[in-house]
Amino acid sequence: MSSSSITRRPNHRARSSIALRATEPRTTSTSVGAVIRAIAPSTRTLSITDIHGSLRRGAEGRRCRGRPPIPRSLQRVTLIDAMRALAVVAAWLLLGGAARADTVDTTIHQIADSSYKVRLAAVLALSKSHDPRAVNALAGVLRSDDESTIRRVAALALGKMIDARTPEDARDRGLDALAEAAAGDADLKVRTTAARAASDLAGLRHRKKEPHPAPDKPGVFVNVDSTTDQSKVAPSDAGERLARVVRKSVERTGYATTWPGGLPTQTELATNHARAFIVASTVKKIEFSKVSRQTQISCKVEIRVAPWSGVDGGEKWEANSAASASGSAKATTGNSDREIAGGVRDCLEAVAEDVTTRHILPFLKRLATAGS
Repeated sequence: MSSSSITRRPNHRARSSIALRATEPRTTSTSVGAVIRAIAPSTRTLSITDIHGSLRRGAEGRRCRGRPPIPRSLQRVTLIDAMRALAVVAAWLLLGGAARADTVDTTIHQIADSSYKVRLAAVLALSKSHDPRAVNALAGVLRSDDESTIRRVAALALGKMIDARTPEDARDRGLDALAEAAAGDADLKVRTTAARAASDLAGLRHRKKEPHPAPDKPGVFVNVDSTTDQSKVAPSDAGERLARVVRKSVERTGYATTWPGGLPTQTELATNHARAFIVASTVKKIEFSKVSRQTQISCKVEIRVAPWSGVDGGEKWEANSAASASGSAKATTGNSDREIAGGVRDCLEAVAEDVTTRHILPFLKRLATAGS
């Protein structure tokens, strides 16, 4: 955009000249002090007209004190430079936020540590946060930690952490934990601390609708029935093992598989406004084929789910309310009776877990939430 030439003579300072070309696009020139700068129309430059004089006076003042002047190249601040600086600051802030989130998660994991000091330090660290994850974690500590000191610190922390800005689910969980500790903790100091915190936060609790089920009765009950072996060749313990696999999968969803006092009657279910379902497994087929020193096992399992009305009401097969799903698998093992029995168990349990997780539980959830 410009050309310059410099001629140096003995005992003379270098002098420069700047000539503007008349090429397109046309440019406008601004005079800043003794320097003429050409600015293309497409370039946005922050104005330095007001600060140049002060920069020059500052440079002259420093020159008088024997210091070199500020180079003129540093006096030009462009919008691009400012935007780059802002981008760096924004990235730093985002990374800082991610680091803080990771710190909360890491600290939450430490509250399950076997060391008393590690758990206490984790509770103290979480007490400084208003993160709902921290509130939920300390509510769990107050309910279950073995050390009364840690439970008391958790109660104190919840009293300081919970406020009107705390999300409702985390706030209710924290308030519930405080109420339970105030009423039934084994340590007097924990009960006193929790009661004081619960009293201070009483105004934050939203009035809840009276729940239909009794406190000790589940709202959804799943009766995991015994396994039927139609193949007649399954190991004697295979039925119970399959039922255990299905039961654990159901319990992971939060549904109860046990009822206080044994299986409920139709009247008990109705009195407690509980919905009940039955889940039952059937071993449909087990086949063996021996090749050299190995035995290949193929198995098929079917699992059904349907509404259930108690031990005196039985199973209800209704349209759109009952279903069954099946799956099969193969396993390879040795030729001994012990190895074959183990291979059959592995095959059946793998199919039962897969069918329950992928088909039975999604259907069960739809049934349990329908009309609720």
